[in-house]
Formats: sequence, C-alpha cells, structure tokens
Amino acid sequence: MVLTRRAHRERMEIFRWLPNEILVGIIQHSPKADQATLSRVSKLFRDLCLPVLYRAVKISSDSVILASIAVISFCSGMIETPARADAVRSFYLRVPYDYSNIEIRCGLILPTLKLMSRLNHLSIFGSALNNRHWNMLLEECNFPQLINCDLRVPYDLIYYNPTRVSNLVAGFLNRHSTLKRVHLPSYRIIAPQPVRVSLPDLEFYHGGAAFIAGIDAICLKEVQLAWNYTDDDNVDEIITSLSSMTKPYLPFISCHANLGRLCHQIMDSVSMRMPHTKTLRLHPLKNYGALLGQDTIRHVTECLPRFTGLLYLAMEWCRDVLLTSGANKDEDRIAVEGWGEACPTLEACCLNHYGWRKVAGRWEEYPITQFWALAGLSDLGY
Repeated sequence: MVLTRRAHRERMEIFRWLPNEILVGIIQHSPKADQATLSRVSKLFRDLCLPVLYRAVKISSDSVILASIAVISFCSGMIETPARADAVRSFYLRVPYDYSNIEIRCGLILPTLKLMSRLNHLSIFGSALNNRHWNMLLEECNFPQLINCDLRVPYDLIYYNPTRVSNLVAGFLNRHSTLKRVHLPSYRIIAPQPVRVSLPDLEFYHGGAAFIAGIDAICLKEVQLAWNYTDDDNVDEIITSLSSMTKPYLPFISCHANLGRLCHQIMDSVSMRMPHTKTLRLHPLKNYGALLGQDTIRHVTECLPRFTGLLYLAMEWCRDVLLTSGANKDEDRIAVEGWGEACPTLEACCLNHYGWRKVAGRWEEYPITQFWALAGLSDLGY
C-alpha cells in the first residue's frame, strides 16, 4: 500500500505517542525486511530496530561465493559501525571453506567477533576459519556474557596436535566461566594437561568423553559423550569424574556414543557410579547396520538392578530404518520385558530401532520419534 504524505504524517504521529516498549514489541514481531525498512524511517526507529535486527545473526550457506559475500558484507558493516556489533546476542556461522578468500574473510571475522562484547551464544563451524585463525580465536577472544558455545574445531587442527588444541580450548573455556552449555563435537579433543577448566554454571556438555575429566563443575544436568578407542583404560576414571559433577538427588541424562567395544564398560561404570541417572542412551559412533547382540542385551539386564530411578533406556544399535529388516520385534519385546523386570522404574525403552512404552504394566510398541520426545533426547549428530 502506498501512503500519501498526509497519511504518512498521521501514522508517524500515532507512533510518536506509543511507548517505546510497545514499538519494540511491534518491531520484534515484524518480518526482517520490514524491520530493515523501518530502521531507515527516522532516528527513533533506527535506534529501536537495530538491536532487534542484529540480536540473532545467522550466516549459513553451502555456496562458497554466496557465503563469502555474506560474511564480508556483514563483517565490514560491523567494523564500520561498532554499535551494531554491541547489539548481537547470538552469532551462528556455518560456511564452506573458501580457498581464494579465506585470509580476507578470516581477517574480518575475528575483529568482528571481538566487537561483540555482549554475546550470549556463539556457534562456529570448522570451515569458517583457517587453522591459524582458529588458534587466534581460542587464544584471544573473550565474551564476558557468554552462556552457550558450539566450537566445531577442524579435524586436521586437532589431529596434528591434540594436546595443544585441547589446552587452547581449555583456556577459552576458563575465560568464560559464565557458560551453561558447551558443545565440542570432536571426540578427539583430549583432557587438558595440566590445566583444569572451571565452569561452575555448566549444565550441559556435548563432546569428547576424555575432555570432561578435566572440567570442574557442580551442577551438570546432561551430557552427550563421544568415546574414542583410546579411552579403553579410562572409562571408570571418566565416569567417576562425571559423577562428582552431578547431584545424586537430581535426575541426570547420560548419552554415550562409542565404537561398540566400550559399551559393556560404560554400562558397568554408569550403573555403579551414577545410579541416579534418569535417562541412559548408548549407541555406536557410526552406524554399522548391526543389531544389538544378545550378549550385550544380557549384560545390560545384569546392570539394570543397580539403578535407583532410571526411567528411559535407549540402546539404538541400528539407527537407519532401512537396515532394520533383520530386527525381530518379538525378540526385542522379550528383551525389553526382561529389562522392565530388572529395573521396575523403567517407563520406556528403545531397542535397535523400535520404541517401547509400559502401559498398565504391559510393554507396547511406541513410535521412536515419540520416544525421543518423551525421554527429552535428540539426534547426537556425530
């Protein structure tokens, strides 16, 4: 709709009499394009719109060209007008590696990040920076109000010097004691030496099992651990360390992705060291298409009586629905019934790719997606 000058003046007069809080509410519920248009109407609207426009920044593209244009354009604008960077609370960057412009792009990303003094959420994928600038990010950046960080450090950077990278990550985390959620998806990040990480507010950790042994926390609520083949001799030590960070009187969600060979050790240790666990999930790091073996099912059954309040148990050994043709529902039902007898507190289970829920004392098949929602689980994404 095209407004006449008189109609435009009348509308602006109405806006002038509205409290800023109401205007901000209107702006927040407007499309991004309208917010950008409003920001150019007047100084008042610019001041009200910019914090909303830049509160949550997400740059994501699979195109190298489009990604570089977006990154360079955004970062250049932030550097030219630092007040905009101060408005950013959430920054998400997932872009492909750009061999021709990586130095230019990295040279803009780091200075832009350093301007975001009020950042709460940071998520950066490995391909966004080269190895040198990843080191600089971990060594130099500081966000006093950071609550959630997702650092997808490149595999090759970790592979060539895991000790150095682990210590750099530890240094970054130690500068951000406000963190409540930490995502370090690579299972190759090892425990820092001799540095320890102090995160008194940490509630959720997603990353390598070895690294958590170097963290000091007191109120963990959930972990998603990836176990490496080098963790064979340290399972009990890691679980013991994890137990010290939880409250025995509070339910705990414990998820474990492993290469299959550690399953028995993890089950033994968790059942003995963390019997207060509410949700327990084990599955392979990679989907081999194999169903859970009977020896493992028996071992799980033997461990279950140690748990005091286990509600949800997931053993997702075959995660691809196309690979479950060999699964036998009758056998799975018998196994699940055995688990229910061994652990009377169980309310729902997932075995291979089938979900089961106890209804009026009987175990009934339950859609797997609904089981995940009931248990508060999501795809680990390894």
